[in-house]
Amino acid sequence: MNTAEFLTISAAIVPDRTAVVGADRRSTYGELQSIVNRLANGLQSLGVSKGQNVGVMAVNSPEFLDIYYATAGVGATMVPLNFRAKTEELTHMVNEADVSVLFIGERYWPIYEEIKDSLPGLQHVIGLDFEPANGMSYAGLVANNEDIPVYTETDDSDPTLLIYTSGTTSLPKGVVLSYQALTALVVNTQAPADPISDQEVVLVAAPFFHIAGATTLMSAVFSGRRLVVLPQFTPETWLDAVDTEGVTHAFVVPTMLKRMMEYENFEQYELKTLQLITYGAAPMPYDVVRQAVEIFPPRGIGLLNAYGQTEATGSLTYLGPDDHHLNGTLEENDKKIERLRSVGKTMPDIDVAILAPDGHRLEGNNEGEICIRGDRVMKGYNKRESDTAEAIHDGWLHTGDVGKIDEDGYLFITGRIKDMIIRGGENISTAEIENVLEDHPGIAEAAVIGVKDNDWGEVVKAIVVAGAKEEVPSEDDLTGYVKSRLASFKAPALYEWVDELPRNHLGKILKTDLRDAYGQPTEGTTA
Repeated sequence: MNTAEFLTISAAIVPDRTAVVGADRRSTYGELQSIVNRLANGLQSLGVSKGQNVGVMAVNSPEFLDIYYATAGVGATMVPLNFRAKTEELTHMVNEADVSVLFIGERYWPIYEEIKDSLPGLQHVIGLDFEPANGMSYAGLVANNEDIPVYTETDDSDPTLLIYTSGTTSLPKGVVLSYQALTALVVNTQAPADPISDQEVVLVAAPFFHIAGATTLMSAVFSGRRLVVLPQFTPETWLDAVDTEGVTHAFVVPTMLKRMMEYENFEQYELKTLQLITYGAAPMPYDVVRQAVEIFPPRGIGLLNAYGQTEATGSLTYLGPDDHHLNGTLEENDKKIERLRSVGKTMPDIDVAILAPDGHRLEGNNEGEICIRGDRVMKGYNKRESDTAEAIHDGWLHTGDVGKIDEDGYLFITGRIKDMIIRGGENISTAEIENVLEDHPGIAEAAVIGVKDNDWGEVVKAIVVAGAKEEVPSEDDLTGYVKSRLASFKAPALYEWVDELPRNHLGKILKTDLRDAYGQPTEGTTA
């Protein structure tokens, strides 16, 4: 199925419903389809056809929907580019993806000017919200073409989306997602547009260059929802949008949820239409989710934790609203509180397994690599055959995450394979140490890395941020606290106190930066 049909179907069923809302735009499904038709004809006039790639570098806006569905309509692939990328990264992405047409926001034009001579394959640059000197504007491209539907025959295996994942040790890798992958996600997890039921309203603040944002513009359209687009997140604009637009569903990353709850005027907002907040894209600090559980479910707002990967076209597991609602017996609530550290149960359209290094499936709460298979698995990494072969083999996509599944099917992520510390032949998962440290009342955040050691091979080093309200504990106190909860060999031998931990735009802690800064052996110190 060509994903352009998501819009075609909804525009036929609910043409007069509002499809998308932005800062200066509000379009119905019928109007959105008309714009997409014009843009698709405009892309064809520029020579864009099946097999070519169309890039976008801008903050979130309704025009992303136009560009994606028009691009899919002509059989091309959309490449949403990280607008925080530096010149080297942007040059790499545009060239490796063979982007022939680039839509760009005015605020990023100076970056393009700086690197344009290094982009030999780029044929057309279109100002998304402005008209470049001697260039072409998006508004002009749409206005100068006809409202005639464009449809191109495609195979399910053809690429429709190319998303670059953040590089930690190298330049970003492009994940190639097919029509089949996106269709499997959307059709198997969402109901189609229904002209009888009340329209749901979805707020998106996650950037469209991230899989969570990209899949939202598809699932919302297929379901006939109203998509409210925020250019960028602030607590005030997010909360204003919920009350003003009557938002029912929203996705946030953990840092957004934390900032929202800490916002000084948070209690002034009614949030009376909000039914569900989904959070994910980065690990949720335990104290933040505990705070959220105390705030949102009592107001009738459900919480859902989604764990996924770009390589699997989004969410793999979910911890649902019932698991966040502490309304049972003391024993039941204690179990729910413990499971707040999990990422929930597997989604029905995908197979998730814990595999041992030799490839056999582990059961019974045993720890191993989280692996997946199903129609949603990526085609591969763009122009990186060896990386693809390393990630996908024996029928499974290997996520690189380490985890275990409990007796009731809840998945707990315990670390990354690359983050595993091997001390004296014992494997140590960093996540479990971080969880224990963050349980200490004197610690706000913690990250754990391995440091080379002559005696043990590696020892544990904790980089910690002191809590604001409690007396700062001594390192001996912290070591004793960890040993009281975990095997003694897992306790940190070294500590580094910092004001904050380095994070990327989604809130993920940058372990590579920590290793670079604090990973050198400390002479004379051993466990």
